[in-house]
Amino acid sequence: MNHLDQRDISRKLIETLGIEKAPVAAKFMRPGESVPEGFSVPQRRMRFCQAVMEATWGKALAVQPTDMACGPGPGSFGAPVKEKVFRGEVHHALGLFEKPEAAVRCLSANTKMMPGSVAYVLVAPLEAGMMEPDVVILRVTPEQAMWLCQTWTYPEGHHLKIDLQTEACVCSGIAVSTYLKNEIQIGLGCYGSRSATDMGPGEMLVGIPGKLLERTVEVLVKMSKPISDSRSKRIFIEAYPEKRGD
Repeated sequence: MNHLDQRDISRKLIETLGIEKAPVAAKFMRPGESVPEGFSVPQRRMRFCQAVMEATWGKALAVQPTDMACGPGPGSFGAPVKEKVFRGEVHHALGLFEKPEAAVRCLSANTKMMPGSVAYVLVAPLEAGMMEPDVVILRVTPEQAMWLCQTWTYPEGHHLKIDLQTEACVCSGIAVSTYLKNEIQIGLGCYGSRSATDMGPGEMLVGIPGKLLERTVEVLVKMSKPISDSRSKRIFIEAYPEKRGD
């Protein structure tokens, strides 16, 4: 997939669905691989969800898992986490779990890369065409997420199998889980991503495997008519004509 392909795919995603935030490409760099030209290594500790946010602003970043500011975030990419996070004490103290053991059970079940397998995570606007994405991350409305999920079931009618993660949503639930499962995944955000980024209350996330990106966009374009028809509220207006114009 070349620069023009990615720019065209990004444009089609935005135009077909009406997405407001730029689609973000993410790629996992293995130990020994060099960070490509054009990517900046942040000079301060940063959460992965913040790097994704900054990519929607146009930045291209290379973030080391060992330098991520989030508690469970590094573990999503195979890096060590702090002892208090590992024991569930941090999330219990935040009031997110009734007891530390519940936090441990939740976080230990999150999808993770193998220890030491990721040296950097690259993020950049998809339209920039700076690398072949392992995952494309979208910040969308629930309605837009619905249509993206429909692209999965469109060809054969198969249901999506989604492991909805309430913590480490952007890093584990969207970036890593989408990549390892090679399936579209959705996320509702988490305490960290909603408190540390500009994500609005009406937004959620969708991850698209890089290998399925072109197919996903092709199906979206095929579904342009039902998307438009649904948004017109034709059936609602026919059933409730008195509500026209409300």
